[in-house]
Amino acid sequence: MTAEEPKQEPPILVSGERVGLGPLRRELIPAYARWQGDLEVLRGVGLRGQVPGIETTQAWYEQATRPESTDVHFTIYDLDDLAPVGTALLVRVDRHAGTAEFGITIGERRSQGLGTEATRLVLDWAFTVMGLHNVLLVTFSWNLAAIRAYTKAGFREIGRTRASTPVGLRHPNPLALFLQTRLIPCSDL
Repeated sequence: MTAEEPKQEPPILVSGERVGLGPLRRELIPAYARWQGDLEVLRGVGLRGQVPGIETTQAWYEQATRPESTDVHFTIYDLDDLAPVGTALLVRVDRHAGTAEFGITIGERRSQGLGTEATRLVLDWAFTVMGLHNVLLVTFSWNLAAIRAYTKAGFREIGRTRASTPVGLRHPNPLALFLQTRLIPCSDL
């Protein structure tokens, strides 16, 4: 691309006020690798030891974009400048049961509300586009910023497990948060 050519806008599938969601893009693999190797991200997902390299991220990308995959992955964009700022996903999708698990990584521009809005957009996709009924997520109880964002987006805590050791520190284990979109009337059971 030359200086005279206009910058191509990323494909945005769904937009909120400040955030847009688009598909994963091969040319963003270096950014995905940077985010996946970020210390705060690694700590938040409980990974210890080896930092994921570009090859690991390329393998993740290839698996995530397989046509037969039932998982849904998004690139998160800041609509102010269309910069990619993270990824979000729905995995372990069970269309028969109407369930999935949610995950998000904000690589840049944390603590600006972008993750909360992206979470709401992914949940809207799960419930309106995919027809799911419940979305589950698991996070560590010490990750208070994430818990605040998830709660703002509509998740409710449903339980905690006993103990874990993220990055060698003992903490109460991950807490599971759960969102149910609608109550099913007893007459429909």
